[in-house]
Amino acid sequence: MIAHSYCRICPALCGITVTVDDVTRRVLEVSGDPDHALSQGFTCSKGRALAEDHNAPDRLTSSLRRRGDGWESISSTQAIAEVAAQLSEIRDQHGPRAVGVYVGTRGYEVLQLAGATAWLTGVGSPSLYSTYTIDQPGKDIARALHGSWPAGFQDFAHSDVVLFAGNNPVVSATASYVGLPVANPRRALRDSKRKGLKIVVLDPRETETAKLADIHLQPLPGEDPVVLAAMVHVILEERLYDEEFVAAHTSGVQELGTAVAPFSPAVAEARAGVPRDDLIAAARMFGRAQRGCAIGGTGINMAPHPVLSEYLLLCLNTLCGRYMRAGDKVANPGVLTQGRALREGARAPRSPWGKGPQPRVRGLSSLYNQFPAAALADEILTPGDGQLRALVVSGGNPLVALPDTAKVRQALNSLDLLVTLDVRLSQTARISDYVVGCKMSLERADATLASDLRFPQPFAQYAPALVPAPGDLIEEWEFFRGLARTMQTEWDLSQRVGMPVPLNITAGDHALDTITTDGLWDMFCGGSRIPLEEIRRTPSGVSPQLDELVVGPADPANDQRLELADRSMIDELAIVDGESAESQEFPFRLTSRRLSRFHNSWGQTLAEQRDRYGGNPLRMNPSDMAECGVDEGDLVEVISAHGRLVAQVNGEQELRSSVVSMSHCWGGIDPQADPLVEGACTNELVDNTAPISQVVGMPRQSAIPVRIAKIRRG
Repeated sequence: MIAHSYCRICPALCGITVTVDDVTRRVLEVSGDPDHALSQGFTCSKGRALAEDHNAPDRLTSSLRRRGDGWESISSTQAIAEVAAQLSEIRDQHGPRAVGVYVGTRGYEVLQLAGATAWLTGVGSPSLYSTYTIDQPGKDIARALHGSWPAGFQDFAHSDVVLFAGNNPVVSATASYVGLPVANPRRALRDSKRKGLKIVVLDPRETETAKLADIHLQPLPGEDPVVLAAMVHVILEERLYDEEFVAAHTSGVQELGTAVAPFSPAVAEARAGVPRDDLIAAARMFGRAQRGCAIGGTGINMAPHPVLSEYLLLCLNTLCGRYMRAGDKVANPGVLTQGRALREGARAPRSPWGKGPQPRVRGLSSLYNQFPAAALADEILTPGDGQLRALVVSGGNPLVALPDTAKVRQALNSLDLLVTLDVRLSQTARISDYVVGCKMSLERADATLASDLRFPQPFAQYAPALVPAPGDLIEEWEFFRGLARTMQTEWDLSQRVGMPVPLNITAGDHALDTITTDGLWDMFCGGSRIPLEEIRRTPSGVSPQLDELVVGPADPANDQRLELADRSMIDELAIVDGESAESQEFPFRLTSRRLSRFHNSWGQTLAEQRDRYGGNPLRMNPSDMAECGVDEGDLVEVISAHGRLVAQVNGEQELRSSVVSMSHCWGGIDPQADPLVEGACTNELVDNTAPISQVVGMPRQSAIPVRIAKIRRG
């Protein structure tokens, strides 16, 4: 049998065809779906590895309970009962706040996230942590300081220029919020270049995206705000900005000009190592274009001054008026979401932090009702009222994702109860008290609701369960429903997804037991423009012709403005201006990167995926290798001011000199483990108490000052 579905490993959601054995009901092969309107037959190596993923010998087939130094299998029903009993005891003895949930990238899928947060709310606990506050929180913090434009940025399809700062969408499938097709983005960028699109890339490595750039600015890691401030400097000095838009919709342009005056192209060349003429050319290319957008990624968000870097990108967009205006047509009005109206105009700055219950440590704040993940270990290790004592991990791997791995390891091991929901024994699962075995993507039904407004055109797809799960496995939302049922707490999903009809089911309501995955999708998509049942009948998805969504004229009563000179950002620019070079004790800067065959910690145990990359190598420029006396394959020690790790060296000409690079989310269990087998965890090098963003304590997870010491020849 050949069936249609879509890949859920990364945000691209490429269409796939799945060959299933008619007798054994095993997945035999996964290929790209040529009938899929967006991906058009493309899928990457990760998607094609789904068959190996589903059939892998290390995948879970039941839930597990720790017994001494080993494990014993238990039913999912028994796991829910035992976990619920222990959670109830902890809540009753120490209060609701002692119980928390950590949601990882996989846990952000609609049903999983809704089920987890609804249960936690029913328990009465504010202790919600996720990758959101450790990945790119600088985006939302900067937007809160700058203000926003509800009609959105100008879309990729009609852009003359795009600036990618510290992101690599060819590999990471990002930038969908400006309409960049994330299914085969390399093809989309090449096609757009043939039509005249200009691409500027700011990255210390010649990434796959940088190879397509018209101008590649290759700064020293951590000097991003210097380069971006210098670009603002050029645009203001040469009056390349949209003066009419700035006058009508912004405040603070003169103060911004004064603040960036010290950041001349010559200063940027001296500080960041970016040629002055290239920087000026990039600023002119961006400023002289009619339409476009500047977009940041993890590279600038995990390096020093992430909020400032994102704020300066917003200033670039605002100065050049890179927003949808009255009369502009929105490429994708949404299929599974309800209708919306957009008008030209700004929304003034606001503060989405510091509301409701707050973290107990280091004066940090919540952000959109989430506690800072960077402080999760401290909330566990700090005694007192509200100390976190039990943690449920859904679709995540905090042991390798969070900063200061040694502290995270100590904290997780000290919990009264650690429960991980996963499909295999991840690093975090291996130190848990219970591991709840969950279904994989092709074993459950899904719909593209979460990405509905991110597609470059109207599109929606429903993916049915194609194969049975091999054993007693459940979906994550079913686990949280079971906890609510057993603990007798409310489970109100209506507050999680804004459904058109309320779904507020108390634990005493036996309707809880009758809810199905398809039933939830019917309710969640109740406001769909195209009925979900019709979408179900189109296996490769639908791309319907919908009524146009046109940005309306400005509201005459709206006098809100975008802020170009937020006081905290102006003060931080002065701090950057006064910073000195890093100590010569640490002559290299370690940057984080993605590997095309892996997605965070996904794929590390799959044999075919590991054949190409082995462990998690340290990439170095060959000239630096020669200077350090290091050869290809040698083992080296990477040492920061906080910690150290061991890695194998691979040469990479695309890195600029004095920059080294590794991927994150590897290793983690034992720093003494063989780096060729487990890989090494870069968060061993990170001090989580030295924040580069004060609101949520975002630590420096990239542009880390390090030195390299050779251990032995490989």
